[in-house]
Parts: sequence; C-alpha cells; structure tokens
Amino acid sequence: MNLPVERITADSYRQVKARLRELIARLGAEGTLRLPAEERLAASLGVSRATVRSALQSLQKEGRIRRLHGAGTFINRHVLGVTANLAEAGAFVDLLADAGYEAGQRVSGRATELSEDVATALELPAGEPAWEVERVFTADGRPAVYSVDHVPARLLRYPSSTPEAMDSTFSFIETHVGRPVCYSVAQVRPLLPPPHVRAALEIEADHPLLFLRHLHVHADESPLAVTVAYVNDDYLSFSVIRGYLDQ
Repeated sequence: MNLPVERITADSYRQVKARLRELIARLGAEGTLRLPAEERLAASLGVSRATVRSALQSLQKEGRIRRLHGAGTFINRHVLGVTANLAEAGAFVDLLADAGYEAGQRVSGRATELSEDVATALELPAGEPAWEVERVFTADGRPAVYSVDHVPARLLRYPSSTPEAMDSTFSFIETHVGRPVCYSVAQVRPLLPPPHVRAALEIEADHPLLFLRHLHVHADESPLAVTVAYVNDDYLSFSVIRGYLDQ
C-alpha cells in the first residue's frame, strides 16, 4: 500500500506526530482502521523507527489509536471527528484549521504588571513586572479566540528590551526565557465575557464562552508563564478523550 503522506527529511517528533494524525484522518475517512507497521511508517516518513514509536505512543495516550500486542495498531473510529482534544497541546490556529476554517491570528505585546490571580499561580507577588502577549485567533476572518500570555519580566533573558511577540506561546517562552515548557495545567470553566473580551471577539454581553487558564511549567517544576484564553464555541468546541486500558 502506498501511504498518502509526504516524506519528512528532518527527524522531528512533532512533524512525525502531525503526519501520523493526517494519515489517521485520511485512512479513517477511507474506512481503513489499521495502521501499517512501524517499519513501513518509518520508511515512508524518512525517520527512525524510534521516532515513529514515540509518536504512536503519544497518540495512544491521547486515545486516538489502540496498540494491540500481536495484532497491530488500530484507529479509534469514535474519535475520528474530534478536532480539539482538551488534553492535547495544540495551538488555536491549528485547531481552527483542523475544524475547517481559514485560520489566522493577530499578535501584539506590551509591558504590564501581574494581577493578583496570575501572580499567585506564578508564585510571585502581585504587581510584579511582566510581559503580556495578546492574540486574537480568527476563523474565516472572524474573531474566535482571545488569549493573553503573562510572562514575568524577571524570567526574560533581556528584561530591559522589547521581546518579539511570537506566534506561538511555546516559541515565545523557549526563545525569550530560554527554558522550554515541560507540561501545562489547565483550569476550565464557562463564563460570560468581560468587556475587553467582548470587544475583542465582537460578541454580545450574554454570549457564553469557555475560559481556559494554562499554567506552563518547566522540567524543574518552576512556573514559567500563564495563558488565559476565551473560546467562542460557535467556532471551536472541545472534547476529552480518555483511555482506560493498556493493551
């Protein structure tokens, strides 16, 4: 079988995982629920078998595939339509694109001070100098998600300069803090939009939103940043995929 994926020249785990997700979606749409063996996937993608195995293990943890000993790797057909899994680390621009929209974003940055709520999460005093990156993610040109990253100025490599407001939260932290995010912890709740969010998303005061607050943590367990996001579920709705058995 000729696999419908492009060859990858760089041994990139993230690229491989993205390509495997594309393959899963394509094969699922064709009614094929079994993935080729690791060796064939590695050869087709032009990467090592270890990279493919690592990506498959991650997809298994997300509940998108099942790996049955002695039988093979199978697509979980009931999650084929899930574009946004709350347990996954996905950029909003990618999630909106996966949902079928022409996705875009507007990015800006400014110096600010940490609010009491954000400062508490970062284990710092309120009023601490910080850098704020504001993003409005669009779906077919319409505002769909509003998010703000809060990064303590003391963590920036060059706190006296103006850091570039990069497209990705993780890229911003890795570039300007120099310490990549190991994991994030999210709080989720519904709410009505505050005035500044209502203006950014061009919605009415009684329009409910999904509020997400992510605490981004380094491998040494120290907090790096907080991202707050307001999601209009007219454009993007989340599911949670849970796996219960190791097979």
